Amino acid sequence: MGMAVAGAALTPSTAPLLLASAFAYAGGMALNDAWDAPVDFHERPERPIPRGRITRGGAFGIAGGCLVVCLLLATRAGRGPFAAAALLVVAIVLYDGFAKGSVMGPPVMAACRLLNAGLGAAAGALTAIAALPLGLLFGYVLTLTAPVALVRGAAGAFAALLLASAALLVTRGSGGAAGLVFLAALAFWLGGPLRAALADPAPRRIIAVIKAAVLGIILLDAAFAAAAGGPATGLLVAALFVPAFFLGRRFASA
Repeated sequence: MGMAVAGAALTPSTAPLLLASAFAYAGGMALNDAWDAPVDFHERPERPIPRGRITRGGAFGIAGGCLVVCLLLATRAGRGPFAAAALLVVAIVLYDGFAKGSVMGPPVMAACRLLNAGLGAAAGALTAIAALPLGLLFGYVLTLTAPVALVRGAAGAFAALLLASAALLVTRGSGGAAGLVFLAALAFWLGGPLRAALADPAPRRIIAVIKAAVLGIILLDAAFAAAAGGPATGLLVAALFVPAFFLGRRFASA
């Protein structure tokens, strides 16, 4: 999505950014478990470290290795993407090690998602118009990480973000029209869990909203990718929703 909105072509030098993004995400997940291990032994014994499937030191090693590979891959695309990758790695470490669970947690997590898209955007021309989808992505992730007590406010924020995204998409011609389809799919996808949580804000229903919203990032990205790169680009991104959905049933995503 970042590459699409910034007009960056998929070339031998920019293609490694797709892998850089994946390694950053994997490194962040491993770092999260490594840092949380002392608590997980008591509260989440089903996780890999408490179960003995990997040592805490091994998890830190995997996390560090993944983040280093992210930086190495980003160097292939130039200084801009490397700078974005470096900031992304800093944001990941800051979130997992220090900001998580604090008032700074939601904005730092949103910054991680913003910088993840920024990996691709830095390979192109990031104009003010191109930056708007990244800002809306930041707002979306900030909303989904809001405290449980703010579920009603989160529902309103999601609605406002979807309306702002729709307003941006209607100005983008045929690609924007395709983007609106993906945006409508996102609204439908979030609608059920949000209605259930508003009716009864029990923790399990809040978790269901968060899981749905995390998967929904793919549809939001698809909407912006379609507007910038055409319907085919949006469909390519949206197709990732299928494997993500089934993998999400096997691995925890929230």
